[in-house]
Amino acid sequence: MVKAIIYNSQTGHTKQYAEMLSKKLEIPYYELKEAKSRINKNDNIIYLSWICAGKIMKVNKVSRYNVISYGVVGAFPEDENYINNLVTTNGLEKEKVFYLRGGINFIKLKGVNKLIVKIVGKVLEKNNKDNEELLKIFNEGASFVEEKNLEKMIDYIKQEE
Repeated sequence: MVKAIIYNSQTGHTKQYAEMLSKKLEIPYYELKEAKSRINKNDNIIYLSWICAGKIMKVNKVSRYNVISYGVVGAFPEDENYINNLVTTNGLEKEKVFYLRGGINFIKLKGVNKLIVKIVGKVLEKNNKDNEELLKIFNEGASFVEEKNLEKMIDYIKQEE
């Protein structure tokens, strides 16, 4: 049985997914920094986090738990090759990883992360002039958080219980 959802959110998209998943599965959710005092080592958990440069942020911090499923939140549309790269780069089992489209919130982005997003936006602008949606996201921001994005993950989790 899954004890809780642990999440790490930069601009709020991942937290929104944690809240939705918590309601659907009727289990609590905790921010990563508070989880250690609330969840025991080796408890079954779900981990949600954002992606930066192909890395699932702070995924190493949940190695003390038994992670049933990973929800990885990114701004790009879902792409099988991208997900496969995330799985390989982060050393995870493919069937446990679910991509959840988040977005970009420039108001909440800070420091180096804001700079990285702006640089990625400039590179995309040069190489993807025909992809207006992608250019708009990286220039203005956007949110694609929707409850329906959790459906495959919820089905998997219920099957594992």
